[in-house]
Amino acid sequence: MKIIIVGAGIAGASTYLHLRKHIPNPPHPLPPHDIIIYESHKPRISLSSTTDPTLSSSPARPSSNNPPPPLSSLSSTIIGGGLGIAPNGMRILANLSPALHAAVTAQGFPCEHFTFRAARGWKLATVPTEEARCKGEVCVSSSREGLWRVLMQKVEEEGGEVKFVEVEEGEEGVSGESKEVKEESADLVIGADGVWSVVKKGLFGEKFPPKYMGLSGVGGFVNQPLPAEVIKDKSMVFTFGCNGFFGYCSAGPVSSNKLMWWSTYSTPLPPTRATLSVHALKSQLRTRHATWQDPVIQTVIAAAEVDSIYPTWTTPELPHWGEKGCVLIGDAAHALQPTSGQGATQALEDGLCLALLLKYLLHEVYESEGEKDAVGLATKLLFEIREPRVRWIELAAERMDGGKKEVGVLVEMIMYGFMWVMGRWVWIGE
Repeated sequence: MKIIIVGAGIAGASTYLHLRKHIPNPPHPLPPHDIIIYESHKPRISLSSTTDPTLSSSPARPSSNNPPPPLSSLSSTIIGGGLGIAPNGMRILANLSPALHAAVTAQGFPCEHFTFRAARGWKLATVPTEEARCKGEVCVSSSREGLWRVLMQKVEEEGGEVKFVEVEEGEEGVSGESKEVKEESADLVIGADGVWSVVKKGLFGEKFPPKYMGLSGVGGFVNQPLPAEVIKDKSMVFTFGCNGFFGYCSAGPVSSNKLMWWSTYSTPLPPTRATLSVHALKSQLRTRHATWQDPVIQTVIAAAEVDSIYPTWTTPELPHWGEKGCVLIGDAAHALQPTSGQGATQALEDGLCLALLLKYLLHEVYESEGEKDAVGLATKLLFEIREPRVRWIELAAERMDGGKKEVGVLVEMIMYGFMWVMGRWVWIGE
């Protein structure tokens, strides 16, 4: 069976590894499974490099031969920045490979707690990140590029191949061209190409464009000693105010002294190239948090450069995630709000679920019905199993997103009260 994965990000790389682990090659004389990854953006660093770009004095930048994606696709899922791998995601990595789990943990920062603070200076709650169903696992904060690098190194170890294609978007849509391949067929095409998925557009046309959620954010990394609260409680800190949200945590091991930060604010329209100005973004950042009482926030704002901007785009509810040999996973199927804390983790769950379905169905139906039927049924079952879970996470995140928008004093105090109660009785938050 030939499988093409479109997208070499976190979703595509992890799905490749799940498929290699769970779908053994058929017995001789049948040909082995062929899995190829296609990607349109060449990496900004060498996979063999031992230097983490987030640990340098300035972030890696695209070269003139590798321009950044169009502003319409600016997103934390594409540009980089930081993320948290939730305990359920870490459990999947451990299942995939103990060595991979150890490598991801080593390059990141295990967060045993989430700390919630008020812009007025109050500490509202500290809650553990370990979940009852994921004993021994905690959230791991990481640069997105750091997680991606560990996954791609494992893909290379498994003999994985990534083919880079040039993608152009114009009036006639998106077209791709490779110097090696003009057209290629496969038994299964997996769309792991993000919220602006070309594969999704191939399945549905223009019917389900990404939705802008009225929130945008900026973020980056600063070199400075980690705050005592982060080190002592091994915590990721979230601060809420009446006019936005600010978060920070270590981007790697404590010794790296690299703090990642992000600020989210309400804005009715997403940024465009005509309105984008780094100087304006920094000025707005200083103004937005000028009266916030956490000294860490003021120190970060004084020292930080805006390394990324991420309008919050989500994927609208789809009638299915694929058909006729195509299937969507990760953000292509269900881009979630950053508030969910589950974006990368749900992509990991998608890849594992798809691999296990194919493993079972290929074994059960291969001789009697063929690979095509196995692929079709796996695609259908993936949606039926995964969509309700993802939709539940999305709805929960929508409720939390209200705390990032501009609100009045009364709503602000109610929000603080809820967080205080949640810290005392965690089951209320759950």
